[in-house]
Amino acid sequence: MNSDDIKSRIEKIEIEKKQLETRQRNLAAIMSKKKKDEDKRRKIILGAIILTEMKKKESLRRYVVGLLSTLRERDKELFSEILEKTEETTSGQ
Repeated sequence: MNSDDIKSRIEKIEIEKKQLETRQRNLAAIMSKKKKDEDKRRKIILGAIILTEMKKKESLRRYVVGLLSTLRERDKELFSEILEKTEETTSGQ
């Protein structure tokens, strides 16, 4: 095998190596997105369960409202409906 053949094989292997590295990065990105999507879905499902149960269980509603009170003001705005209902309930007693 002459040196030109060896150089050619080395170049070919380098190209294949770069292609494999690109495929590896792409697969890692897909896996990361899948994990993030699953995490988001878990949070949505859990939130839906808690919101449903809060309508049935006053103690759970009070507990969740207590947790929400620790949020930053801009985040509390997302839960204003829940917090307002609590203020109405407590001020009406």
